[in-house]
Amino acid sequence: MLEFMGVNKIITVDLHSLQAQGYVTSKCQFDNYEGAFAGLSYVLKNVENKDELVVVSPDAGGMARAKSFHSHFKFHGHDQVGLAMIHKERKVANQVDNMTLIGDVEGKTCVIVDDMVDTAGTLCLAADLLKEKGAKDVVAFMTHGIFSGPAGDRIANSKALSRVITTDSM
Repeated sequence: MLEFMGVNKIITVDLHSLQAQGYVTSKCQFDNYEGAFAGLSYVLKNVENKDELVVVSPDAGGMARAKSFHSHFKFHGHDQVGLAMIHKERKVANQVDNMTLIGDVEGKTCVIVDDMVDTAGTLCLAADLLKEKGAKDVVAFMTHGIFSGPAGDRIANSKALSRVITTDSM
């Protein structure tokens, strides 16, 4: 539809499904940029002890994003930053049944990196799991903070999340 209207270039930030880039013909250029630089800048300026950081993907689908975020720390000279992932299982849509942490977070400051947060249910459960596994602090960065329904209350009432950082993409 956009191409039909004359659009010849589309720019997105942290596209949730990269397959969408294939929805256009070769006549239209499609660029998807990382929103992580906003979160990276914040963490570099405001989080102490970079060597105690662990970047955490809240699910397997976000691991490529977390790895990319993680690699930026190495570029800035912080090569001791860890990487972890949460594996989540669902019995029904939009309801997490079980979460398993893959990686070590004990005594660390965890930065959960995600493309978007809607109701914050998964985010808060992930933060609780990280604290349960010994994380000293849990910070979250997402590019698209949708924050619908109970999200505000969940985040405000979370005992595990100390900070939530997002861009103004919404």
